[in-house]
Amino acid sequence: MAVTILIVDDLSDMRTLMSLTLKRSGWNILEARDGQEAVDITRQHQPALVVMDYDMPTKNGAEACREITTDPTTSHIPVIVYTGHASIHIKEESYKAGAKQFLVKPITPTQLRQEIQNLLTVSNLDH
Repeated sequence: MAVTILIVDDLSDMRTLMSLTLKRSGWNILEARDGQEAVDITRQHQPALVVMDYDMPTKNGAEACREITTDPTTSHIPVIVYTGHASIHIKEESYKAGAKQFLVKPITPTQLRQEIQNLLTVSNLDH
């Protein structure tokens, strides 16, 4: 059975690009448009991993990450937070919120797949 990954970004073009890239690796993809939708979908569908933009409406990536990683029903799900802002404050906030990885755009398809594969392997959810 294929592993499901949740892609979270308020920009539809970014979600589409990431989804196409990850589908080629054989993963099932769910999408969310903002932090609150990410939390709701994570609770409902229990994806193997969440890849989330930091800069979003409703809840930013760190706020949504914190909610996912502190909820006993979703705390086992690894979260990758990414951003276009190479700020140490954003990086620290994301890691304090429970992110397992923090990436700065631009992110190559190879880099994204490798980071996901590494976390899935560590989580014993490799497909």
